[in-house]
Amino acid sequence: MFLFKNSNNPLRIGPNEFAALWSCLGQWRGIFERFDRDRSGKIDSMELKDALLSLGFAVPPSVLQLLMSKYDDGSGRRGELNFDSFVECGMIVKGLTEKFKEKDPRYTGSATLTYETFMTMIMPFLVSY
Repeated sequence: MFLFKNSNNPLRIGPNEFAALWSCLGQWRGIFERFDRDRSGKIDSMELKDALLSLGFAVPPSVLQLLMSKYDDGSGRRGELNFDSFVECGMIVKGLTEKFKEKDPRYTGSATLTYETFMTMIMPFLVSY
């Protein structure tokens, strides 16, 4: 939600922020439905990998495994994400990747940054304001 906060009043979203949020959710719903190939209403690890790749995010297998364990829907069937978890996972990958690209302008897959810069980059993704 922090991505859609009103810059004048960060404790509420206005009509413009709501419209942006609604549009974003619609786009994520389309991606979810396209890659939920078995129509289970859940995204498994292969479907997640393919969905993220379609968005330009080549997530390494070790990171994919971490994402699946972090965003698992808790239904008891390991390795599946419901729509809400899929959106949260996708937004985190998207946001962190965009932040990393700021430090890797040549897209080499490598960047040098200070601890302070790293913490400043990731903290908005971990802490609600």
